[in-house]
Amino acid sequence: MSLIAAPELRFCDRAAIQPYLQQIDEWLLPGAFYGAQHTWPQLYRSDGDGRFCALFDGERMLSHCAFRIATAHTECGARRVGMLGSVATDPEFRGHGFAQRVVRASLDACRQSGATSALLWAESPNLYTHCGFGPGADETCCVIESSGGALTADVVRLATIRDHAQLCALHEQKPLRLDRSPRAMSALLTTPGLFTYVLERDSDVIAYACTGKGADLHGWWHEFGGPDLDVAALLPRALELAGHSQAIVIVPPYRTTLVPALGSACIEVATVAGPMVAALTDEVAAAVFVDGLDSV
Repeated sequence: MSLIAAPELRFCDRAAIQPYLQQIDEWLLPGAFYGAQHTWPQLYRSDGDGRFCALFDGERMLSHCAFRIATAHTECGARRVGMLGSVATDPEFRGHGFAQRVVRASLDACRQSGATSALLWAESPNLYTHCGFGPGADETCCVIESSGGALTADVVRLATIRDHAQLCALHEQKPLRLDRSPRAMSALLTTPGLFTYVLERDSDVIAYACTGKGADLHGWWHEFGGPDLDVAALLPRALELAGHSQAIVIVPPYRTTLVPALGSACIEVATVAGPMVAALTDEVAAAVFVDGLDSV
């Protein structure tokens, strides 16, 4: 390997990063059926709003970080946050601080865009403590079993495009969430590898649950809308329809009654580390919860 004396730092839009998507797939998702474009659509899809920071030697990309700016609804009100992910470096050039350089530049861009904090999804979080990231809040997960459940008039079925407006309305009722336009919600709900199930009562969709997402979150149920009791009624029956005998459920912190409502369907509860967080201003970083569809 020849060392690169001065790799060039560039910010790229979606069109400029398009020729490098196959390389990004090889770095981040080797052998996966779905690539980055289908796994993180808000970053890489043509209708997404991703921004990209990369190091180049000529036209060869050496290291890469993707990010987007979003509005998060927190217990302290609405906050602008940076969402960073897809950090990867050419295997030939790892160990030279290239990833830290693109992450730092991405954080600066988030700060300049008005973000007060940033979240980072990374496989090796310890590599980014020097960039100002620290552990985020732990997230609660539970393992549940499928069950036919009691026979009721409620219908459990796969969502269709006709449900998207109701699902968007249910998302907007969550106390902790990222803003989504109806168009963005529909785009996310049509992500390849994603399956969304709904609980329908008297022709109204009153709850939904999502599993899968591109090459990400297979077997995980990671986003829900509707009251806890209705989500608890939906989940075991949705698992059965999806062919899951058991599955892991990510429980948002505001859903304090979901696990008790699941009753005997819940067989184990544990915690996992959430995304890392960095403060970008002197303001105390507000706790942010990100549904699985928004994770990058």
